[in-house]
Amino acid sequence: MLFRKICGVDLGTDTIKICDKNEKKYVCEKNMIAIRNQAKVIAVGSKAFEIYEKAPANVEAGSPMQHGTIADVKNLEIVLTQLLKRYTNLLAKHPDIIITVPVGISELERMAFGQLLTGSIRAKRVALIENGLADAAGLGMPILHPMGNMVVNMGASTTDIGVISEGKIIVGKRLGIGGFRLDEDIVTIVRRRYDLNIGHRSAELLKNNLAYMLRGVSRQMKVCGIHAVTGLPVSVLVSSEDVNDAVAGSLLEIAENVKTTLERTPPQLASDIYKNGVYLTGGLSQIPNCAEYVGQHLGVTTYNVPEPEASTVRGLVRIMNDPELRKLTFSVKDL
Repeated sequence: MLFRKICGVDLGTDTIKICDKNEKKYVCEKNMIAIRNQAKVIAVGSKAFEIYEKAPANVEAGSPMQHGTIADVKNLEIVLTQLLKRYTNLLAKHPDIIITVPVGISELERMAFGQLLTGSIRAKRVALIENGLADAAGLGMPILHPMGNMVVNMGASTTDIGVISEGKIIVGKRLGIGGFRLDEDIVTIVRRRYDLNIGHRSAELLKNNLAYMLRGVSRQMKVCGIHAVTGLPVSVLVSSEDVNDAVAGSLLEIAENVKTTLERTPPQLASDIYKNGVYLTGGLSQIPNCAEYVGQHLGVTTYNVPEPEASTVRGLVRIMNDPELRKLTFSVKDL
């Protein structure tokens, strides 16, 4: 027991974040793997991301998770095993882990998580916690209290909406809309307006540098791609207006689903949320004025949080250090 290590794992489609209970070691790597000739693993994590969209024909680079669910158990096992090696030593070869799982996953998704966590991960103990509870813990919410709180995690591939009270997700919903969907929207509008095919990495840069909601400073950014007619490489200037037009539909859909979830919430808890507000986390929530935009649709004050992309892993640290919150975790068998 003296030398046992425990670490929390936030398993996302875009990134995997791992932190020990003392916050002495923190890993944030792209959830990617690169394989040559369908056989040899040549890179995992952020090194594999460097190859993404640049790889030769015999190298496949991509995420083993798609749309917030496990698409390739074997490859995800390789990525996670490699990253967890950073938490091992001679005295603690296999750490205990607490890992996040989405709310409302299907039976097939449960089987995939079960295969992942009972394979070569070889952790001494594995505990699971729902994403929404970890997010709420990371925001410092009194999640064991009967008060109602709402957290919306706008991630890379999904948006998780959760109403939390007494250590449970009372109403939860997972949307297949996240940063990747907005990147696709930007790719589409650039192709339509400029006859230019760009990659998802370029679209992400446009989103991060030009997008805003409601109001902001209009800017332009040069982007390179392949002309759809001539097939030649060209560059064009894309404006904030182009990007905002592209992402508006998906962000509106998120806001409408948050509103629907709030309408399904029991009146007593909904009253608490109207008083306390709604909290946005996840990397996508960093779009300027996103919280104000969502709040206008809800009629409820909506807040951004500091370092929203790290709220889940902060929650895992709090759970690892709080015996009462540890009781909210469950086993792979319970999954």
